[in-house]
Amino acid sequence: MAIYSSGYHYLRDELDMLERGIRLMLEEYESRELEGQTPASMRGLVVTVADIGRSLQESEHPDAWDALSAYHTIRDAWEAAAAGAIEEASSEGISLPFASLRERLGLSPWERRCVALCLASELDSRFEGWFGYLNDDVTLRAPTAELALRLLGGAGEEWHTARKWLSGQTPLARFLLQPDKAGTAAERSSLKRPLRLDPRVVSFVLENEELDSRLANFCRIYSPTEETVPLFYDEEGQQKLCQSVLLEREKNGLPFVLLSGPSGAGKKLHARHLARRLEMPLLLVELSKLSSDGDKQAEQLAHVVREALLQGAALALEEGQQDLAALESWPQQQERLRAAAASYADTARLPLVLWLTRQERRQTQLPLPSHAAVVPIALGIPSADIRFKMWQRSGSAPSELLRHIADKYAFTAGQMEGMGRQAQRLAEREGRDAPALEDYAAASRTQVQHRLSELAENRRLVRGWDDLVLPEEPLELLRDACNRYKYNETVLNRWGFGRKLPYGRGISMLFAGPPGTGKTMAAEVAARELGLELYRIDLSRVVSKYIGETEKNLRELFAEAENSGSILFFDEGDSLFGKRTEVKDSNDRFANMEAAYLLQRIESFDGVSILATNLLQNMDEAFLRRMQVIVKFPFPDAAQREQIFRSLLPPDAPLDDDLDLAFLAARVDASGGHIKNIVLSAAYMAAAEQAPIGMRQLIKATRQELHKMGKIIVKEAFAPYV
Repeated sequence: MAIYSSGYHYLRDELDMLERGIRLMLEEYESRELEGQTPASMRGLVVTVADIGRSLQESEHPDAWDALSAYHTIRDAWEAAAAGAIEEASSEGISLPFASLRERLGLSPWERRCVALCLASELDSRFEGWFGYLNDDVTLRAPTAELALRLLGGAGEEWHTARKWLSGQTPLARFLLQPDKAGTAAERSSLKRPLRLDPRVVSFVLENEELDSRLANFCRIYSPTEETVPLFYDEEGQQKLCQSVLLEREKNGLPFVLLSGPSGAGKKLHARHLARRLEMPLLLVELSKLSSDGDKQAEQLAHVVREALLQGAALALEEGQQDLAALESWPQQQERLRAAAASYADTARLPLVLWLTRQERRQTQLPLPSHAAVVPIALGIPSADIRFKMWQRSGSAPSELLRHIADKYAFTAGQMEGMGRQAQRLAEREGRDAPALEDYAAASRTQVQHRLSELAENRRLVRGWDDLVLPEEPLELLRDACNRYKYNETVLNRWGFGRKLPYGRGISMLFAGPPGTGKTMAAEVAARELGLELYRIDLSRVVSKYIGETEKNLRELFAEAENSGSILFFDEGDSLFGKRTEVKDSNDRFANMEAAYLLQRIESFDGVSILATNLLQNMDEAFLRRMQVIVKFPFPDAAQREQIFRSLLPPDAPLDDDLDLAFLAARVDASGGHIKNIVLSAAYMAAAEQAPIGMRQLIKATRQELHKMGKIIVKEAFAPYV
């Protein structure tokens, strides 16, 4: 027999062989018409005495109907020859969907013939008329159980053996045939039950659909030959995972691979690579998009199982954005998923189930069938070296810049891809061929989703180092603190210091000094230097009078900061990080519990945190010990005050020629915050007078600010300007 060139070529051979058997049955009926039995035109409409007599004879002699034995012999010989042609076609890579059904669903030869019988009318309308005639019922234009049993099997004992394949527990009945419609079972006997294939079986065999259209909203199929992004993880780890799957299969268990990790960590990519190594398609199901109705969901899962079996695919179940295990309906959904996974595993020749989740899951939280073996794989953020390789593959910027970006932004593969696209768009908008550092910094903020704005205030970062007026020592400490973050990857990972530090890898800074000395400005300057967002903690939204609520808010705050890579700025930090007191009542005990929780959390925080306080002596010593950098902000002297005055006057502001900032700085004993108020008030006075900013406005604004501070003003102090 020649090799089959296509699935349709093979299917036509199946139907031709089936037609030979049906024609033999038609000839039998025609011969009975010549004996005076019911005419063909009246079959199914009337029942004659001759028909009753014939049925009585058949019941006494079951073999009287078996006029197809010669046909069965010819059919068996053809099937043996076709098996060789099918195997040769498969080795050539020719797709034969109908032939693959038997292997993938473990169908018996009789079940395969039954599927061909049901497919006949889908390819040739003549079969519908023949079925109505042979069923002795013009309303039954589909094959019935009785017709299938007579045509496809022999008489006597074989008749009864074949009936089990039409029961509800075989692959044929469970996955290929449509279930009986309501009321049909009561109207007809089981022998007269019409056999119809599910529409997806027809479209699969005829290769009309790549995927069941009923699954398109929540499923996707990946072919093992489809090109995919290479993994930048070690090949040894992938090989071990593949071996674990094969080992569980040898034990007749169900390999259940648990892939966990944050969004964009590459869970789908790992699942596709594993399926590709095993030369299997991958059917990905988004569970969060399934129907919330229990019956509808069960029907959808039945379609999913059928699709995975038809495709011979690994079954990947993805939780998606929603935490399914937190839903009230999860116990019922878990049972439905467990039943679906068990149904798939019991039938599939090479079963493999993957569970994709962002959360760490215990086995009790998973829909595990009884014989499933969990293979956990935790995916995280790639190392800086791997991130650098990924940036090199997709980025056109210089290697030095890409190395800096890889070290600075600890992003997943998905976040990096989105960040690169956004940076390119920003560069094109500015007319640049390749993105610059500021483009990547702006693009990085679009790749994280967090709720920090609900608990903190996002500060605008507009001031730089030139705006910060400090003595050399605190300024150097601040720059050193920024360098700690910049070179964190080099010191901890490349140089190996991280192996000595299981915790405390974050950067924690404490800014201490009188009010208005630049602590908030320094936090903004550091955030701008590092290219990170700065969130000032709103204590009114964090601290709660209810027991345990403050700790809950703080836990969420730190978790969101770690997720987004933002800097947490605790202004007036002594209110949260103050000294713990002796426990005299329940209020003291719970206040100490909050402080103890903060003490633990700030040490385990891997990001950047900044605390500012006016009262360093009120800070708990345990907190001070955990601060890696303590910057003390002194009260500015006259020279520094003059520098602050000058830095606060914009270049576009109109200035009077009599402006003497050195004179003013020598006589105004105030911090930078008060100087800012003075300059701004003077500007508004000058604008109201439609005059340039001069000494008259500045001195008037100074007197108002000093009055506000409660200081006594000597009139001669501002002579000769007063």
